[in-house]
Amino acid sequence: PGAVFNLKTSRFSSAEALRRLRDYDGEPVSPSEFIPLAEETGLIDDLSWIVLEEICMLFGQSRGKIDSVSINLSMQQFEDRSLSGRIHECLKRSGLSPDKLKIEVTERVLLQDMDYMKMMMEELTKSGICFYLDDFGTGYSNISCVLSLPFEYIKLDKSLLKGIPGDRKAELLVKSMVKTFRSMGLKIVAEGVEEKEQAEMLKEFGVSSIQGYYYGKPMPEEEFLEYILPIKGGV
Repeated sequence: PGAVFNLKTSRFSSAEALRRLRDYDGEPVSPSEFIPLAEETGLIDDLSWIVLEEICMLFGQSRGKIDSVSINLSMQQFEDRSLSGRIHECLKRSGLSPDKLKIEVTERVLLQDMDYMKMMMEELTKSGICFYLDDFGTGYSNISCVLSLPFEYIKLDKSLLKGIPGDRKAELLVKSMVKTFRSMGLKIVAEGVEEKEQAEMLKEFGVSSIQGYYYGKPMPEEEFLEYILPIKGGV
């Protein structure tokens, strides 16, 4: 999992389930390599269900330490009309309530069929499961996605943070984005934060949470459970 640090409470408040793979020699394989392959071969659906099951069980063990966990689902899963029922069965087995699970959606998935995705997202939102718009800033029509779909969180892509602090234009852009989204009632997570100065400025802008190497790299389950202890003193 990847830990997400809440800037207001100064603690790890949530986590993202990340798919990671090692080769026969134990060396890590980049997700940019095996995820497209899994999509091409049709294995991404089974892989995503396995990740969901495991992360729900893990979160069941870590209740009280973090508030929620998020997961990326494939388009194949969204096309499954039994999606909502399967997710709730998984939550029931692990003893989790729907509000503890968040689903991350990228623009690439949304644009395959925006109307259908809106219907599915509204159905899941009514059942208590909320959504992140992932990788904001990497596509062409993110704003329309924000306006028309029921998101709770916006995740600012790390590409938006290049030059922060120091680049005045980048600072003004991110600051205005955060202000706009907050005025719409949305929460903001900044991805790829690696430096203290970045974290401090993003907190000043009003960013809700931070995800990135500054607070912790993605880690195996047992290490993650040991790592997510309350941190005092803020950024």
